This record gives sequence, C-alpha cells and structure tokens, in this order.
Amino acid sequence: MNSWQTFLVMDVFRQYGLSPTEQEIFLAKFPDENTVNNNNQVADQSLENKQLPDTAETVRRQMWTIYNRRFSPQQDREGFLEFNHKSSRSKDIKFLAWLKNKYSQWLETQNYKIVDSVSTYTENPFTPLNDIITDQHLLYGRERDITRIFETLNSGSSVALIGEKKIGKSSLLQAIYQQAQHRLLKPRKAIYLNLSLIFNDDDFYDELCEKVQMPVERGRQLIRNLQQQQLLLLLDEVEQMTWKGFTRDLRQQLRGLADGQANPPLRLVITASEHLDVLFPDSRDNPSPFQGVCIEEIIQPWNENIVRGFIHSRLMNTPASFSEEEIIQLIKESCGHPQRLMYSCHQIYSQYIQRMKTEL
Repeated sequence: MNSWQTFLVMDVFRQYGLSPTEQEIFLAKFPDENTVNNNNQVADQSLENKQLPDTAETVRRQMWTIYNRRFSPQQDREGFLEFNHKSSRSKDIKFLAWLKNKYSQWLETQNYKIVDSVSTYTENPFTPLNDIITDQHLLYGRERDITRIFETLNSGSSVALIGEKKIGKSSLLQAIYQQAQHRLLKPRKAIYLNLSLIFNDDDFYDELCEKVQMPVERGRQLIRNLQQQQLLLLLDEVEQMTWKGFTRDLRQQLRGLADGQANPPLRLVITASEHLDVLFPDSRDNPSPFQGVCIEEIIQPWNENIVRGFIHSRLMNTPASFSEEEIIQLIKESCGHPQRLMYSCHQIYSQYIQRMKTEL
C-alpha cells in the first residue's frame, strides 16, 4: 500500500467504522489525494473488483450512507461538516480537501512509517465462527443479493431465500431487516421471527402480535387487525413450520395475507433449505403455501474472486498475509461456503500470530 492508502486503512477506516464494502468503494472513489472518481467510474471498476456495486445509482446510495452515517459529526469525534451538501460532485471535492488536511497531519506524526506491535492484532479478524452476522460492517459479498431482494420486494412480490444450511441466509435476512426502512419504496414495518425458537401456532401468534404491538388474537379478528397494517414479515428457518405443532391453517393464513391484493398487509421474506414446491409435504393436494407468492432467490456459495476479496478485506488492517498456496487451499476446501471459509481462515490467522509471538 502507498502512504495514502495506508492513511485511509489505518486511520480513517478504523476511526469512522467503514464496512469492507464501503472501504472498497471509498478506495475506488478517492484513489489518491488528488483524484475524485465519479459514480460511473467507480461502477465501471466492478468488472475487475466484484466487491464494488455495478451501477452508478448503487454507488450513489452507498456514498450517501458513507457521508451521513460514517462521517457526520458526532459528540465523540470530528466529522465532515458538509456531509449533507446537496451536490454530490461538489461534496466529493470538498470532502477530499477535508481528507487531504487530515492526511497532511497524519504524515507528520507518522513520519511515513507505520509500526504495529503484535499485541495490537491478537484479536482474530475472522469472526463470527458460528453466529448470525448482525453487525452489517462484517457482512461481506452479499450486496448484489441484497439489491436483488429489494428489487423484488419493490416490484410487489415476496421473496424466499433458498440455500444450503449455514450458507448465510440468516445473516442476509438480518441485513434486510436492518435496511428495510431505507430501501423499501413503500414503507413497511419490518418484523423478524426466528422460527427455530417458536414451536407451535400459539407461540407464533403470540410472538407476531407482540412484535406488531397489538392484542393477541386468532382467526377473523387477527386477519382484520393485520389488514390495517403494512408489514414486512421476515421468517427465518421456515422449514420449522413442518413441525407437528404447526398447522396448515397457519401457513394458508399467511399466504392469504400476502397474496391476492395490490398492496397486501404482509410482504414476506422467508429462508429455507429446500425449494418451496417440496418444502411442505402435507400440502401436496394444494400448492405449497408459499409457492407462487414468494419468488425464490438462490443463495450461492462465493466464487473465487469473492473468497479472495473476503480474505483481503479481513487482513487489510492486520500485519498478516496469507500465501497464494494457502489461499488456493482455502478456496478448494471451503468450496465457497462462507462459514467453512471463516473457520479455516480463523485457524490460519491464529497460527500466524502464534508464530510471530514465538519469534519475538
């Protein structure tokens, strides 16, 4: 890395908490201290860097988030005072001037050198190993999936995220939950239910009504109450509804509330490990309850470019680097499965830090 990139990575990205995707956009937008690329130029670079958005409009939205959520002034840190300036091009130029001033001050204090102690990097960057990713800064490689999901929702359809277990569906669902307020064209209140913690119809109705903040009801009264709502209902692990405690009536009720109207009270995003036409064997005499209501979005494993980008993004602020042989082995062993990759990278990084400590 040159001194400008080092300044951004070691000082700016850390201080202002940019996510890996935001960091890539930032580096493409401001490649050096004298250049500001426009949104089209950033999007054009997506052909070589798959972490970048492929449309100028997506770049614009991401830059809005970067300015308004990362660089707006806060009580505990300095911010860019003109973060909400209307003209994007003018704002970019003024922002680069603001950055250059910080860069000059940084060069003086660093004397062009970065010295890091091993103790600074004892925290392994390859986490979480098993948990759902709820911190959107840590979600990687799924921006295009998220964009397609919101495009489907905004077109008037519900969505089913289909993929093998531990491929990242639940983390994607969390991203939808957190971003719905800003990315839905027609406002809906997002409600997230983890069905692995709900065991029967009664539990479902209790949890749903509590989240919606309305009295617990059943049957026609529940339908009347829900018809006054505009909800985005996110159901994680919907295959749990095949359990004995759940009935076909509940699933058909959800289908009715999400289908057959121009603007139904429910819009659904569900996750499942099987396709909708085979998910509920007790519905074989009728359409599977979510089939025809939800458009399937197949969540694929990462390709080689995304795997390499993920490793690079996690190692960016550390003294470690994986060899080409290690990266090739990681690609082969993980088959692009995010959780397998995370676990293997975690092991290699731990071994690297242990070697560094031993050598000191």
